[in-house]
Amino acid sequence: MAKSLRQRRHKARILAMQALFQLEARKMDAQNIAEISSFNWIDYPVPEEEREFARKIIEVTVKNLALIDALITERLVNWEFSRISPVSRAVLRTGAAQILYLADQADIPVVIDESILLAKQYDAAEAAGFVNGVLDDIYLSRNPDAQKMKKAPALAKKIIIKKKISPKKS
Repeated sequence: MAKSLRQRRHKARILAMQALFQLEARKMDAQNIAEISSFNWIDYPVPEEEREFARKIIEVTVKNLALIDALITERLVNWEFSRISPVSRAVLRTGAAQILYLADQADIPVVIDESILLAKQYDAAEAAGFVNGVLDDIYLSRNPDAQKMKKAPALAKKIIIKKKISPKKS
């Protein structure tokens, strides 16, 4: 049975997150991207479409890693970047890279939802809320129009119901 685009993208995001995790865990540098992006460390066949999207995410993340890490660090309150779990760092980095550099290829709410899902699957339970907050703030800081829309009340959809007061019976 053929996978949907959403399923292929989900698998690609998992691969990209795992690759970024490996780059950091093995203390590899950007020159090892080709090795990691070959996905030889995967013990099952990875369809080419999934490989290509994962490679895009990895490439853009590593290329812009300093800026991405700075944006994440700016959003930390009473916390050190180095104290973020390696899995959450990988999820945040790949999510931020997609928001900042691949927005034309992926719907931002989907990217954030997928990142939350990855945090839930691969890290501690409280990591999901943290990932959501950081990525949402990165998105809103780069897209002021989205922030206005998010905060604007939907007045047209509000329904005001007045209680009908019946006269007192004497």
